[in-house]
Amino acid sequence: MPTKIKLAMILIVAALIGGLVAIQPGARAVAQGDAAAQLKRGEYLVHEVARCIDCHTPRTADGELDMTKLLQGAPTWFTPKIKPKGKWEDRAQDLTMSGLASKWGEERLVKFLSTGQKADAPMPAYKLTVEDAKAVVAYLRSLPGKKKS
Repeated sequence: MPTKIKLAMILIVAALIGGLVAIQPGARAVAQGDAAAQLKRGEYLVHEVARCIDCHTPRTADGELDMTKLLQGAPTWFTPKIKPKGKWEDRAQDLTMSGLASKWGEERLVKFLSTGQKADAPMPAYKLTVEDAKAVVAYLRSLPGKKKS
């Protein structure tokens, strides 16, 4: 093979490798951006739509949510005059990584949130889209929860 052709091929390969290296950081930034967007979506769904924080976050003495213990489980703060049939939970579970988010796998949590599976009262059944359920799970799994002593 003539030297000029070898040199041209080396330059083409180098340009391709250089292009791939240049693309890689951008691809990672997009992936990180997607992950950040997913976490933000999950936080919005947990806090504003499903209102998980209302039952799964303990309250202070004056009835405000104790955000220092966000989603770490709490006593059920209400009881209906007539309890529904079936089991009634007196405590909402810890949904962070110190609780359910680590005990249940991602797949199980997504299935629970997207298929309308019934839990013990007063927990309602949710039928989120799979994408929304994945965002909720990503957010819950981003919360460390209780510090282990």
